[in-house]
Amino acid sequence: MNLRDYQISLVNKTRIDSLTSNKVLAVLPCGGGKTVMFAFICASHLQKNPNGYVWFLVHRQELIDQTIETFDKHGISRDRVLIAMVQSVSRHLDRYSAPSLIVFDEAHHATAGTWTKIVTAFFHSPIIGLTATPCRLDGSGLGNVFGVMSVGVSAKWLIEHKYLSEYDYYAPKIDFDEAAWKIKGNDYDLDSVGKSMDKPKIYGDILKYIDDKRKTIIYAPNISFSKKIEEMLGSKCRHFDGDTPKKERKQIIEDFRCGKISVLTNVNLIGEGFDVPDCDCCILLRPTMSVALYIQQASRCLRYKIGKRAVIYDLVGNVYKHGLPTEDRQWFLNKPVKVRNKTNDKELIVRTCKNCFRVYEGQNRICPYCGHDNGKTQREIELDKKAELQKIEALERKKERMEVGKCRDFPSLVELGKKRGYKNPAAWANYILKGRNNKY
Repeated sequence: MNLRDYQISLVNKTRIDSLTSNKVLAVLPCGGGKTVMFAFICASHLQKNPNGYVWFLVHRQELIDQTIETFDKHGISRDRVLIAMVQSVSRHLDRYSAPSLIVFDEAHHATAGTWTKIVTAFFHSPIIGLTATPCRLDGSGLGNVFGVMSVGVSAKWLIEHKYLSEYDYYAPKIDFDEAAWKIKGNDYDLDSVGKSMDKPKIYGDILKYIDDKRKTIIYAPNISFSKKIEEMLGSKCRHFDGDTPKKERKQIIEDFRCGKISVLTNVNLIGEGFDVPDCDCCILLRPTMSVALYIQQASRCLRYKIGKRAVIYDLVGNVYKHGLPTEDRQWFLNKPVKVRNKTNDKELIVRTCKNCFRVYEGQNRICPYCGHDNGKTQREIELDKKAELQKIEALERKKERMEVGKCRDFPSLVELGKKRGYKNPAAWANYILKGRNNKY
């Protein structure tokens, strides 16, 4: 097994951090090869511990298949490895050999009840969690489970070194009734989102972004909306969700991988660990307040392939809340990750170029893609107007003070008071003169 240098570095960091805590959370961006790395760790652990037994636990059936494929591809024996779903194992803890090491894939779910049941039952066993987004979907940290966090290279670094695909990000304006999007708990009520989008014109606008030459994943707000997209696109598209039978789900994914279908539309199903390197387009129709969910979904098309340049169409403005999915972020075990822009100010953390229409990070005037000068942001224009107004007001106040200063006696002050329309010019004149006398 030949790991990449950055993978070896994170493996070594994880081992060192495990001396501090036996619950280590390893962080690497989507597409960085976490499963391969920790298949290697599992093999190393079993080599050093002849009587050891590893649990490699995931939360989706598709991830079981991918993990088994990774172990088999690299010739790693699964004789003393349990690759299974968290949900199943947590219900039958006494059915399996006790683990000498537990690996949690997509460990941002680790504070959920089924996961913590396993953590509690085997509290003294070392646990390694793998994730690209080390926070819960509601943004809270994972410090209740993990004692230390090992962070690898960034998504930007992986793109620069050709381990992730370069991409273009677009956030076209679609005429959604965003006022109808209700909040439920910590995120949007997807039924209200789906109803607001369920209009012939909206479907027509969405279809403009389907390119038959691209393998596309669509994230729909709800099942009925997703099924309508499938119906409109015909045989080249398949919908699936959590209720789709496992055998059928497996066949759909295989058909997508081999090119029998070019579009997958789903609801919260393809977002974590889904590996199709030649998928080169994501369409976001599911607004979310969760930075973790946003990154997981938007990053699905970024797996590297020679000559590939991916494209993300964000039709619901998630980028304005969270920034670009690959921008550098600081993560904490015990501090929440908050929505960066709850106001949805369109130019607060990213800008859309008025010439090439691509979204870029920050508020720079010059587009890094086409060099177009986009001028000042609306916020900067408003601040300039406010500053100019304050300057004018300050000048007016200074002018008024100078007028008063030129009036050296009571009659001239009364005359100025009348000119300004004061109700009692004489009282005002007396007030000014009294103030002057008190100075001396």
